Amino acid sequence: MFSRGVFVILGAGLACSAQGGTITSGSFHVGLPTAVSANVSDENFTAQVTDTDAGPFIFSNFPPFQPFPAQFYALTWVGVGFGTGVLYNGVFYPVFDGGCCPQGPIAGVTFTENPISPLPIVTGPGTYLDLFSVTLSFTLRDSSGTILHSETDTGFATGSITYTPGDIPGFLHADGFSAIIIPEPSSWSFITFGACFLGAFAGIRLRRQLPVRPTCPARPTRVRS
Repeated sequence: MFSRGVFVILGAGLACSAQGGTITSGSFHVGLPTAVSANVSDENFTAQVTDTDAGPFIFSNFPPFQPFPAQFYALTWVGVGFGTGVLYNGVFYPVFDGGCCPQGPIAGVTFTENPISPLPIVTGPGTYLDLFSVTLSFTLRDSSGTILHSETDTGFATGSITYTPGDIPGFLHADGFSAIIIPEPSSWSFITFGACFLGAFAGIRLRRQLPVRPTCPARPTRVRS
């Protein structure tokens, strides 16, 4: 019985803690008029993910007292631009440019950003901040197409956009949107694992300690004469 409980606890803990790597540094940018790019890293890789045909994004003639533009949210782009690729353990894997045949190992890489805080209301000129979750996925292949390595990494970023008075009175203008990766505190993963561990343990203990409610015999019915 004891060994079964241990396996349940370990299984619950591993299920909660199982995840890809963590993006620890870098940034991403949404610019004029159609460009998006990300340059992110951890201890094993540095990835450059650029797409110059992802828009168009509209930064001019924005009316105030509106939520932060939704066009900058929940974006996913595939790295296709010049210089896109992954430096993994000291070896650079470029993205295949679509020519005849790869001349060596290549990479496929995508980047996704999603807001995780309420959309700010743009009331006028100034700098507005938001918090994002980010995901990087890449696959490394040799020249024959055989997969050498794949992984998905996640992280957090804080972004900002600065609005100035536009050319049309009463409207605003911005030159782009940028965000910087925030390293995830290692304590978050520990706390998550601990919560899962304690939750599983408490469930097992509760099931063991709940008393079995006895079934009482039915009372005889008294008939009054």
